Amino acid sequence: MKKLLPIVLVAMMVIALVPVTTADQTQPVDVQSAFPWLSECNEDLTGETLTFYHFGDLSGAYAFITQPLIQGIEDVITIMNDNGGICGAEVAQQFDDTGGAQEQTQAFWDDYSANDDAHSIFLYASADGELLRSQAAESNIVLYNAAGSEIALYGEDGQSPSYQFSIIPLYVDQLGYFCEYVSENWGDLGVDGDPVIGHLSWEGAFGRSTDTAETRAYCESLGVGYAGAEYFLPGTPDISTQLANLLDEGANIIYSTSLASGPAQVAGTVAAAEAPVLLAGTNWALDTSVIALGGEAANGFYGNLPYLWWDELDQPGVQQVVAFWSENRLAVDPEAALRIRNVAYLSSYGTVDLWAEVMIRAINEVGYENLSGEVLYNVLDNDFVYEPFNGLLRADFTGGNRAGAESRIGQIQFLESDAGVTPSVVPLTDWSPIPDLRPGGADAP
Repeated sequence: MKKLLPIVLVAMMVIALVPVTTADQTQPVDVQSAFPWLSECNEDLTGETLTFYHFGDLSGAYAFITQPLIQGIEDVITIMNDNGGICGAEVAQQFDDTGGAQEQTQAFWDDYSANDDAHSIFLYASADGELLRSQAAESNIVLYNAAGSEIALYGEDGQSPSYQFSIIPLYVDQLGYFCEYVSENWGDLGVDGDPVIGHLSWEGAFGRSTDTAETRAYCESLGVGYAGAEYFLPGTPDISTQLANLLDEGANIIYSTSLASGPAQVAGTVAAAEAPVLLAGTNWALDTSVIALGGEAANGFYGNLPYLWWDELDQPGVQQVVAFWSENRLAVDPEAALRIRNVAYLSSYGTVDLWAEVMIRAINEVGYENLSGEVLYNVLDNDFVYEPFNGLLRADFTGGNRAGAESRIGQIQFLESDAGVTPSVVPLTDWSPIPDLRPGGADAP
C-alpha cells in the first residue's frame, strides 16, 4: 500500500486542477424537461419496470474508467424516472463486478441471460464482448458494448455482424483516422523525420486490437511507417525496455491502446527517457484519469474524441449533464464529484439514452408484451441512426455497421490562464467519417 500512496496523492492534486463548470455558468437548463428527443410512446407502461442490465470490470485494471460509469448510469436513470420513465415504466438497473476475470463474465452471463426480460445487456470491455459474441446471437440477446473490438462486432473474418453494438468506433478505425490526421498535419506537429508508429499497449484483446495487417497497410499508404509493437500487463512497474525497443526501430509516434494507468505510464516513461516522440492512443487515452495519474507528462496526448466533452458547454447535451452533475454531485461532495468527472460518466448518459430509444421503437413496433431481443436487434439492424442525449454520442448502424462511424481528433492540453494552468481535453478537428479497416472493410487495403 505504501507504494500506491504517492500515486494517489498525485492523482488527487492533479484532478483538482480539472476545470469545473457549475450549473450557474451554463445556459439555464430545466432538467425536468429532459429527453424531448426520444421517440413518442404508443403505449402506456405505467406500473411496469424496465431493467438496464450491465456487468464488467469495476475493481481491476478498468476501475478508473468504469466506477464513474455506475454513478453516471444511476444519475441518468434518476433523471428518466423523474420524467416519467420510459413510456411510464420505471427504469431500474442490475449490475455486477467481474473484476476483469473471464470466468466471472461467463458466470454473470449465465445468470443474467436466464432472466425473461434480459433482452439486452451492456458490457464494458473487448474481451467480454469477444467471449460472449456467439452466445448472445444464439440467445437472441443484444449486447451493447463500450469497447470497439472488431472480433466482438464482426467476427474473425470481419464480415459477420454480430448481436453486439458499440457506442464508439472500432479501435482499428480509430487508428486509421489518427493516421489520416498525422498524414495531413505532420509538418505542424513538431517531430523530426517521417512519421513512424510504434505500439506500446496493454496485453490482451483490447491492447492488441489496433495493430493489424489492415491498419499497418492503411497507415503506410498514408506515409506513416511501422516500428512494431510491444505489450505490457497492467501494473507492470517498468516499461522502459519496451519503449527503448520501439525507439530503436525508429518510432517517433508512440501509440497506446490502453486506458487510465496505461497511457499515464506510457507518458511518464516517455518523459523520463526524454524521447522526442508524439504520444497518441484510442479514445480512452483522452480522459481525466490519464491526467490525474500522468500529471504534466500527459500534456499533448492525442486521441479520438467520438463524443462531446465536458467543456463543450455550447452543446445542449453537455449542458444537461453538467447541470445535473453540478447540482446533485458537485454541490453534495465536491471531491467525489471530481473523481467521476470523466469519459465514462459522460458517455453513460448517451449509452442509457440509446438503450431507451431502442426500447421505445421496439415497443412501438410490436407492443410491450411481445418485446424480445430479436425485436431489439431488428430495430438496431434496420438502418438505425440516432444521436443519444441530444448529440452527446453519434450512433449509425446502417448497412450492417456495428460501431460508431464518425469521430474527431482531440488532445490533452494544459491551458494557461489568469487562474493558472488547467488541464483539459480539446477537440482539434470537426466531426468526420472514419475509415472502415476491419478485414474486408471498405477502406482496408
